[in-house]
Amino acid sequence: MDSSALRTKILDLALAAGDGSVSAAELAEAGYSLRDVGYSSLSYMRLIDSIENELGVYLDPEADIEHYETIDSVAALVAAGGVGADA
Repeated sequence: MDSSALRTKILDLALAAGDGSVSAAELAEAGYSLRDVGYSSLSYMRLIDSIENELGVYLDPEADIEHYETIDSVAALVAAGGVGADA
C-alpha cells in the first residue's frame, strides 16, 4: 500500500473509531491532529484495534503518545511496521 493510500485508510479508520465524535472536516481543520479535536482514549483504543485487525500491524497502546497524535504520525508508525513497548 502506498503512503497516500495508507494515510487515507488510517483517516477512515480514525473516523470510524471516533464513533461520530469527530468529522473529516474537523480533523482537516485541526491539521489532522487527533489530540486537537479531543479524540477520546476509547477512540484511540478502537483505532489501535482496527489497525491491528485490518492492516495486521501491532501497535502498543502503552507507546509514547506522540506516535498517536496525528493521522500522519499514526500512518508513519504503521508504515514502519508498528511499535513495541520498548520503542
